[in-house]
Amino acid sequence: MKDVIVVGGGVIGLFCAVRLRKGGARVWLLDSGPEHPTYYTPIASAAAAGMLAPIAEAPSVHEMVALESFALWRSMQAGSEWADGVRFDGAVIVRPTQSDAAAFAANAARLGHKAAHLSGGEFRKRTGFRAKVDQALFVEAEGTADPLRVLTGLAMQAHALGVLRAYDTDASEVTATSVTTHDGRVLEADAVVLAPGAWASEKVMSAAPALKRIRPGKGMVAAVEIERPLGPNVRAGDFYVAQRRDDVVLGSTLEFDRFDRKVDRTKIAELHAAAERLLPGDLRLTDQAWAGIRPMSPDGWPMIGPSAEGVLLAAGHSRDGWLMAPITAEIITAYVFGNEIPATWAALSPERFEHP
Repeated sequence: MKDVIVVGGGVIGLFCAVRLRKGGARVWLLDSGPEHPTYYTPIASAAAAGMLAPIAEAPSVHEMVALESFALWRSMQAGSEWADGVRFDGAVIVRPTQSDAAAFAANAARLGHKAAHLSGGEFRKRTGFRAKVDQALFVEAEGTADPLRVLTGLAMQAHALGVLRAYDTDASEVTATSVTTHDGRVLEADAVVLAPGAWASEKVMSAAPALKRIRPGKGMVAAVEIERPLGPNVRAGDFYVAQRRDDVVLGSTLEFDRFDRKVDRTKIAELHAAAERLLPGDLRLTDQAWAGIRPMSPDGWPMIGPSAEGVLLAAGHSRDGWLMAPITAEIITAYVFGNEIPATWAALSPERFEHP
């Protein structure tokens, strides 16, 4: 039986721990955060909107992996401890021009998904908003995960499977087969998986050089009130609106190289103003807003696989940590157990950032 240590208790670390345990490994999960996270704790996963949006505006070399991960979300939902925290109601995509809308529809069609053009009336019926919006499309392949509900469910799943979890525990030193915690404990294993988000220390980075290429990206999200429940996500160029299990959120900002999590009310107001221009009077800001620190990779795609020093990385998920969590766990598990690695998975290797 393989012994594996997973460092990081956000959605990436939890999915990896659960999948590895299901695969037959003994798993230690080291979580630097508290047992019960909130929007205001440092975990980026808890502060995120939880968007599951696999279809982008333009082609990407990694797009099929994103769709594969979205399919895993769908297949894993039934019977899971977090099933009621995920919804698949599609998305309404708003583009600035007719040609931009056509380009999005063409890219979706190339990927085997239909993006249907909506009239102004159809937009209102789909969303419940009063505004008459042109250049809108509806795509079915999108969803939302409620972060706190799904994190709680994943924690329950990990516990039920026998994952050993230590809270409020930082990794001070890491090798390919051991982790030294902040209080001096040394844990040994056959494999070590690093899923530290944006919070890796210099010593941890030295065990996985690609982590040095991750930049912190501060993002702020605000809770809003709307007249009736929203079905699909609404995504425009400079904002999105998403209905989660218990709230509706407006997002999001992005500021590079910021580690502070203080909410800037001016930027929240600017975000709301962007939504007001498209949806006048439809969104009312509440007093709730929060910030998270995303781990931004140079190309916006995660680093998944062995680093030069032998440690396994599951890091740098940028704005798609929630979307990419299930496939990240599959890839990491394949590396741990020596299974075949398809070319599309290998393309996400940290090696692409470890050499000049």
